[in-house]
Amino acid sequence: MTKSLSPSSDTFGTASLHLRQSSMPHFRGRQMSTSAPFNATFMYEMMRTTIIVVALTALTAFGEVIPFDPVRGLVEVEVTIDGRVKGTFGIDTGADRLYIDSAFARRHSLTFLRSTPQRPVVGIDGSSKASFIDIRSLRIGKETLYNLRATAINMDRIIKDKRLGYPDGLIGHDVLRRFYVTVDYPARTIRLQMGQPDFMKAGKDSSYRTVRFSTYRHLILVDVTLDDSVTVPMILDYCASYTSLSKSLERQLGLDLKEDKKQRVATMSVGDIVTSKNVPVVVTDLSRFKKSLRGAEFEGIVGASFLYRYKFTIDYKGKRIYVHNR
Repeated sequence: MTKSLSPSSDTFGTASLHLRQSSMPHFRGRQMSTSAPFNATFMYEMMRTTIIVVALTALTAFGEVIPFDPVRGLVEVEVTIDGRVKGTFGIDTGADRLYIDSAFARRHSLTFLRSTPQRPVVGIDGSSKASFIDIRSLRIGKETLYNLRATAINMDRIIKDKRLGYPDGLIGHDVLRRFYVTVDYPARTIRLQMGQPDFMKAGKDSSYRTVRFSTYRHLILVDVTLDDSVTVPMILDYCASYTSLSKSLERQLGLDLKEDKKQRVATMSVGDIVTSKNVPVVVTDLSRFKKSLRGAEFEGIVGASFLYRYKFTIDYKGKRIYVHNR
């Protein structure tokens, strides 16, 4: 699927695992009338949500430092499902929820739910049918989340380049938004913290810079300036191995419009705060993904070919990205 993430060689793959399911039942925002008959499904969802919240609040505020493997150019960590199934999941700020590859789930006899067929999940390179899986526990490092519902998809239907395979699953916004997410690319580590990190408690100092971001549904949008001439909104994604630009943006920059051809931009700046030179990029047709989002405005994806030089902390509540000085 991708090439190795290597700061010395600047070689990256072309995978981008942005996923979105247009509709899925969930507990938030649902109302229960006192005159309505007992709804077992509703009560089950309420109990599930309560258990998840309790489990999450039990996590340490300091967070464990978890190593990740960048072999595919993605931020991937080892997980254990239901206390017995080992897998490799991507930390995916471009995905809206928890996803598991259907073939992986069947191979390990995970529990598929019998339910109404779900709407397809749409990615940049394709789409997949979806179904639900009950997860009794998901262990990441030393921390465990309980009673989760995952969406099973066919990963091979949404990934174009399969040369190095793909993750067994993706940990998306529904889980990540509860944490301060720190990814240290040079050190190849990730930290998930429920409580505010120490560097934020100390107040503003010279150890980091701050980039503000906006959101569209689950997506993180940042202003990006390329070649000191064009500024556009782009998605920041830990599970994209390459930085991808739309065809219209490539035209403005005078680059080759051939899809997936490896090219470089002279300079790339996120939020006018952090700038890199000679950044590898590819042209990507984003039309299918944009159509599924109905109104989202973005012209590319900031992936590992830019991010690999840095240590970032994402503050979902404050809508800030902290770029740590090294």
